[in-house]
Amino acid sequence: MPELLQALVTSAALGALLGLERQWSWERESPGEEAVAGVRTFALWAIMGTLCAWFGREVQPAFFLAGFAAMTVFLALSLRHKAARERDVGLTTSAVGLATYLLGGLVFHGYSKVATIITISILLLLASKQWLHALSRRFSATDVYQALQFAAITGIILPLVPDRPLGPYGAFNPFTIWLMVVFVSGLGFFGYVAMRAFGEGRGIAFTGLLGGIASSTATTLAMSRQSRAIPGTGRLCALAVVLACGVMLVRIAVLVGAVSMPTLELLAPWLVLLAVPALLFAAWSWRQFGRGHPPDGAAREVRNPLSLPVAIQFAVLYALIVLLVRWANDVFGGAGLYWASFFSGLTDLDAITLSLSQLARDGKIPPDEAARAVLIAGAVNSLLKAALAITLGDRTMRRPVALVLGCTVILAGAAAWLV
Repeated sequence: MPELLQALVTSAALGALLGLERQWSWERESPGEEAVAGVRTFALWAIMGTLCAWFGREVQPAFFLAGFAAMTVFLALSLRHKAARERDVGLTTSAVGLATYLLGGLVFHGYSKVATIITISILLLLASKQWLHALSRRFSATDVYQALQFAAITGIILPLVPDRPLGPYGAFNPFTIWLMVVFVSGLGFFGYVAMRAFGEGRGIAFTGLLGGIASSTATTLAMSRQSRAIPGTGRLCALAVVLACGVMLVRIAVLVGAVSMPTLELLAPWLVLLAVPALLFAAWSWRQFGRGHPPDGAAREVRNPLSLPVAIQFAVLYALIVLLVRWANDVFGGAGLYWASFFSGLTDLDAITLSLSQLARDGKIPPDEAARAVLIAGAVNSLLKAALAITLGDRTMRRPVALVLGCTVILAGAAAWLV
């Protein structure tokens, strides 16, 4: 019985929280009117869920399901009665009521932490009503269609693509290639959504930070295209690229440190030096935008930049460069360490960084050679991203990106010579 009493108290508390939010929302939207369901009602619904779960275990297994069905019928009849008198039938309150009943069952079966997390999530969702409604009005039917398109290439096609090496040197992995399609198209689409939600400045900058965690090269491609698709955002897209490149340096440090601390000790000062141009440009950009950045409303008239053909072209190029890397390793062998780093910098810094760190950890190569090879890969990767921005980006984006990444390439080359 103490177990049941504890569950009842917890359920009542969670139900009361949900009921309190519903009561506040009702009083805010309908001043002077009494809420249809408030603190007491929701607490009772949660208690009923707990009691039905207890009866289901002790008396009849179908008791909990029967209680849920009875509550569903009761709420449906209430909605029908209310719909005859009012336009707003309160579907949200009814849905939260059913969720409250189920939360009571979760608590009884020992999932109190899960029930608490779900309750907090529901509260946050309910509190975001006005923001979500305002956000939904910013998107067009075309945006929704392209969101479904992105969901299809991610959630439907990606799991079906085989994940195994194919072709010469096993260089072609269909899953990895399609994953690059998802990265490029997803970053472009995410940047567009972030602009709609948070405004041009914060949205694109946020995209750059997150894009640097996933793939700074894909971020550069996506932002370069976006600078052309959305006139007047070239400087903001340049900032996103620079931020992504700065995050890339942090990612390299984390990967190296996780595998070989001696290599990180040699590499860390140079990575800090490489981050200086990006930090200076980011600070200058925020100061400039603070004086007079582009209006947020400009994003309302632009086209969604999601483009599958460009993403697929990039993925094919990625696959060809991977083949070139494997070929270089086969031809040059152990003496081709720096050549492998050079070619790997054209595709994926993470793979070469982890490989070199593991070799240094196992004593197969000295830490200074591993650090030098990582810097070479970083210099080549920065050079590739500068080329992408210059070739595909708007003219207002080309100069700052070329300047910052050019300085990074020079510093990385000097560091590779001196390390």
